[in-house]
Amino acid sequence: MSSYGDYPSGDGRSTVSDEAYHPQGVPAQGRHRQGRVDDDEYMRDVRDRYTASAPPPPAGRARVPVRDGAPGEPSPERRAAAPRRPIPGIGFLRRLGKSRKRKILTIAFAAFIILFGSTAIVVTYFVDNVDMLRPENLPNAQVTKIFADDGKTQLAQLGTENRETIPMSILPDDVKHALIAGEDKDFYNHHGVSISGIVRAAWNNITGGDTQGASTITQQYVKIATKDVEMSIFRKAREAVLARKLEDNYDKETILGFYLNNVYFGRGAIGVQVAARTYFNKNAKDLTIAEAAVLGAVVRQPEETATFAGYDPQLNAEAAKDRWGYVLNNMKDAGWLNDADRNAQQYPKTILPIRKDAGNAQWGLKGVGQTGLVTGNVVNYIAEELKAAPYNIADLKQGGYRITTTIDAKAQAAAESAARRGAPGSLMTGQKANVMAALVAIEPKTGRVLAYYGGDDATGHDYAGKNIENGQLTGGHPAGSSFKIYTLAAALQDGYSLDSHFNPAAFRDGDFEIENAGRDVDESCGTYCTLEWATVHSYNVPFYKVTKLMGVDKVTAMAKAAGITTMWNTGDGKAYDLTSKTFKQTASSPFYYHAGFGQYPITVIDHASGVATFANRGIYNKPHFVLKVEQPVVGTDKFTLVNGEKLAGKQTIDQGVADDVNYVLQKIPGAGGHTLSGSRPVTGKTGTWQCQQTSHNCHAWFVGATKQIAAAVWVGNVGKEQAVYEKSGKDISGAGLPGNIWEKFMNAANKGTAEQRFADKAGVGDPTKQEPGLQEPQKPGKCKWIFFCPTTEPTRRGRG
Repeated sequence: MSSYGDYPSGDGRSTVSDEAYHPQGVPAQGRHRQGRVDDDEYMRDVRDRYTASAPPPPAGRARVPVRDGAPGEPSPERRAAAPRRPIPGIGFLRRLGKSRKRKILTIAFAAFIILFGSTAIVVTYFVDNVDMLRPENLPNAQVTKIFADDGKTQLAQLGTENRETIPMSILPDDVKHALIAGEDKDFYNHHGVSISGIVRAAWNNITGGDTQGASTITQQYVKIATKDVEMSIFRKAREAVLARKLEDNYDKETILGFYLNNVYFGRGAIGVQVAARTYFNKNAKDLTIAEAAVLGAVVRQPEETATFAGYDPQLNAEAAKDRWGYVLNNMKDAGWLNDADRNAQQYPKTILPIRKDAGNAQWGLKGVGQTGLVTGNVVNYIAEELKAAPYNIADLKQGGYRITTTIDAKAQAAAESAARRGAPGSLMTGQKANVMAALVAIEPKTGRVLAYYGGDDATGHDYAGKNIENGQLTGGHPAGSSFKIYTLAAALQDGYSLDSHFNPAAFRDGDFEIENAGRDVDESCGTYCTLEWATVHSYNVPFYKVTKLMGVDKVTAMAKAAGITTMWNTGDGKAYDLTSKTFKQTASSPFYYHAGFGQYPITVIDHASGVATFANRGIYNKPHFVLKVEQPVVGTDKFTLVNGEKLAGKQTIDQGVADDVNYVLQKIPGAGGHTLSGSRPVTGKTGTWQCQQTSHNCHAWFVGATKQIAAAVWVGNVGKEQAVYEKSGKDISGAGLPGNIWEKFMNAANKGTAEQRFADKAGVGDPTKQEPGLQEPQKPGKCKWIFFCPTTEPTRRGRG
């Protein structure tokens, strides 16, 4: 296609015959028109020229006077109808196509901006010394420090670099070409500067368009070396000047070494040597063309952002493979691959997965903080939150920032003191080696995560949150009866009442035997028990029945409203994102009625969030870890705020429903022997889940809250699911070790805070809405002589 625009034939030009449009049939001197010029416009132009050269009218011919014009002048109507003479230069633009007009205007605009910034460019050229760009002369990366909410207690430190410099002479040419083809296939043919990239930066800087420009490899290295992240025409101009100076002082091979030894490939890998080991477990010199092209694709955007998943094959397989093909096609275009070699390339079958500690590796986590607290998993959440921040994550790692978290040092210490094996006074001390605990605490009124303990290994499996292992999302644990708080809330929302009655006796529903963990019907209510009673005594049958009556969709919707984001199906092991627009729960699929009493796994942090929402009277606050991010002020010891906390509480559960749930849950801790010091009001719920095909337990929970702190504690096994026992040898249960850990933590974390009461019972729902067909059993009246008392049927008993 020619530069004249979008034309369907020939060279993109259309011609006008000599006679066409010419008045009185006078030839148009063989002239043709170019570009997309409107026919009427061209006709006016021809008429203008003809009129200018036409002879004057015959002598003696009088002009017709007009009423509203000067003597001898044409009327306004005739003036309006007469052809207009073009303004000098405007006809040139009119004759151009839209695409050419846009190009000319863009270039003119960019030229204006560049001229406007010429002073800065001149200063850069004469002041900036190109030697400062040599890798050995670059300033050391400034570590970024992570603090507790007091801004003083350091929890972690970022900034260690995973790099290894290698000489370019050991890399085969094909490997070098594959590494740069996607970014700059003309590397060996230019002098370090991309004019189009500068023009694009100028245009986008004003219009608000995409800030990524087509920089050369040399320009990209300048950006790495100067750590200049400002996206503007002035940054591009300075970058171009320094790139040009770099090209004047060093050969292409040296500049390529500067770039490939310092560019970031994701997964914590800086430079091609570490990248080769990270993705393929081999040295860079041993990479194949196809493998090198994978790295050449990754380098464009190695990590996920809020808007794009990046080009890491494990994070975004389809996009990674597409860009891999783009890299190879560029190699072919540059003459580095012939057709046969290009067609012979196959996408590598083996690319190493992201390590379990990928978040910490990518962030360069260096140990724990000065307190010795195990907060490594918190770094992963910080990275997740800051994806949408107004700066680049890679720069944040080494930019000397201060990140103040929501973690309360006192609460974190209390969590570890209770739940971390080996911590002084820990209740995990002496427990069997396969037993693990996890604890998360959240402030209900804000959603701030006050304490987070996900296991002994801060860079390993997170038992309190989510993990990606072997390409699958893992991390949840069956919640057992502790999940009943969401089922109860769903029932109240659906019109049931705390006083609605159900028969708690075990029964068979198709292929399933629905039982109450081996317990019989309680004599206190027999076969006619309220939902309140079933919650306090943790009977499964009523919750299965009410879930079947409502539909599981009501239960999962309530769980989502409270803060449960993910549930795992125990059949196929698949994780379902309840917050996704594509998630759809029918009355019984993908989760069945067993969801009503907690068969399906959830995470500890989600469960803590759910309890917090109820404690906050149905107002949900998204759990978060970042209070603020501060950037150092160059040349000083001061910092400036670049990102602050944004609270957005939302009423997701009716206040009356939440109040009634809290009313019931306040009756449970004391009944299980887990009251807090003083008379502090507190909610709580136990949960226990049996191992498959056994009568022993694998998972146990205790969750609950004061008005100020909501906490969830899980105790289970490490690795493959197996039975978990207390150190005494008895089966684990929610009221046992998890309840003791929760009580120890809550007493320490709430110490010194005011005692606050929960709202009174709201009494929502209809007490007459109950299990269909259920009849209240007749109670025998009082009689003086037992022989004359009416007889009654004995109470039915079954497994509970």
